[in-house]
Amino acid sequence: MKLFIPGPTQVAPEILAEMAKPAIGHRTAECARLWRESRDGLRELMHTKSEVMILTAPASAFMEAAIRNTVKTKSLHLICGAFSKRWFDIAKSTGVDAISVEKKTGQGFSADDLRSALNECGPVDAVTVVHNETSTGVTNPVQDYAEVLKDFPDTLLLVDTVSSMSGMPVYVDKWGIDICLFGIQKCMALPAGIAIASASPRALKRAATIKYRGWFLDFLRLAKSNEKEQSPTTPSTAHLYALTAQLKRIFSEGVEARWKRHYEMAAYVRNWAKSHGYEMFPDPGYCSDTVSCIARGTGPDFTPVLDALKEEGILVSNGYGHLKGETFRIGHLGEHTLDDMRQLTEQFDSILEPVLN
Repeated sequence: MKLFIPGPTQVAPEILAEMAKPAIGHRTAECARLWRESRDGLRELMHTKSEVMILTAPASAFMEAAIRNTVKTKSLHLICGAFSKRWFDIAKSTGVDAISVEKKTGQGFSADDLRSALNECGPVDAVTVVHNETSTGVTNPVQDYAEVLKDFPDTLLLVDTVSSMSGMPVYVDKWGIDICLFGIQKCMALPAGIAIASASPRALKRAATIKYRGWFLDFLRLAKSNEKEQSPTTPSTAHLYALTAQLKRIFSEGVEARWKRHYEMAAYVRNWAKSHGYEMFPDPGYCSDTVSCIARGTGPDFTPVLDALKEEGILVSNGYGHLKGETFRIGHLGEHTLDDMRQLTEQFDSILEPVLN
């Protein structure tokens, strides 16, 4: 089955081979080397000098960790889809005063929207935003938020880059991101299993003032283990082998070249959709370079087409949640190329007319 979904994505054979290496002790020099190379490579990829933590868990674990380590009383959540809402739900489950501002699906949050929300809700410890909302194909302009937050110096910026990291520009330090988290099963093109997060000095300083951070998700505990080039608990060494090797592949391609490849795939898919009379679901200016969410408009349900593609060994995602049947999503991320997109749309076109007619 060839995956054109928003994640997980195709994994290169040589990376799968790395995961098949024999298990090693997690307190050995070899594991410390893998930890060090992964951590340092991630810093370069994320454009940060901050602490970078690796956790054998899904990215949602770092969503909860970000709340537990930075929010004393109140948080603000910008919701424009299913995953930004998840962060809000996680915050509520921890007992903090979680405030949400919600956009209609397909819309994103401008810097002015952020300023208005902060002015309206009063002082908050942190604001959460999903950079690239996988459920709707919306990219929020996080690069514009730092200027706004200069006027709110006690508010930390927590950003989910699950479906954008390594596929779209993300500059953690330059953009003033205090917590940047992501998984590895999307643009990183690795099997799911570990999550990554950076924590700025002021995020760690905030964590030190919070008594009940938990144990497994304690940023200070993770940072202390980082100094020893290890994890507080047993990590997936298979994933460390794969992550170390994949970072080398990413840097061999070039990070900016990788961003460009994703942009070109997105532009191709958008043009293809437009040529068929379809519309992009996100508002203009908010379309993702890694996930294209295409609206059916007044046309028929695309589910039969997606089912037919699946029978041909091609998996494309239907709409997420209540958008099922109203949209479909093409993942052009990770190891995919422009040629892959051409082959996909040719196959799509060959099925589209007979199925819909």
